[in-house]
Amino acid sequence: MAVRSPFDDIRDEHLNLLTEMNEVQAAVRGLTGREMGALGQQLVVRDVLEMFRQRFRLHCRREEEALFPEANRLVSEGARGADIFGSFFTSEAEDDMTAHAAITGHVNEMIDLADALQRPDSEGEAARKLPPLASLTAGLLQRHAAKEDTLIFPMLEKSLTSDQVEQVRTRLQEIGSARDLTPGESDEDRLAQLGGAD
Repeated sequence: MAVRSPFDDIRDEHLNLLTEMNEVQAAVRGLTGREMGALGQQLVVRDVLEMFRQRFRLHCRREEEALFPEANRLVSEGARGADIFGSFFTSEAEDDMTAHAAITGHVNEMIDLADALQRPDSEGEAARKLPPLASLTAGLLQRHAAKEDTLIFPMLEKSLTSDQVEQVRTRLQEIGSARDLTPGESDEDRLAQLGGAD
């Protein structure tokens, strides 16, 4: 059996994150304030958003601290085709980090809105804002994943040697993966275990 590429692992992360964002959209679809009423449903929305945020934070760390820097280093050291795509890759990695920040900001805002669902004074406004914000965030995530999966990763796979790909894999493993997120722990506990608490 062929060994999976570390880029395949990141593609899988994208797929899982997109699936979780679909769950977020389903959880907030059709919210109309008072109809949201039940505390159980409010907590489901909050839990789904929090799970997504934890997984997305780890994904961002894996790309920003392992994948992008390691790929940039290898490109700067003369990976095959580096003269053709090196500056392109660097600018795209910066663009991806901007997308990470935008998605993270939207998710944090959605969590604030989910918290507001429990306050009668802002429940209706929060319920109106959550669905379009979830849709916007899903669109940003879809574009981010599609660009990397269909453009950036194939370029790297063609340009890096098998040894260089292993260096990328090693760096990614040092950060961890979603499999390392143990149910029942807080976000801070999980990130601290992985070396990334704020």
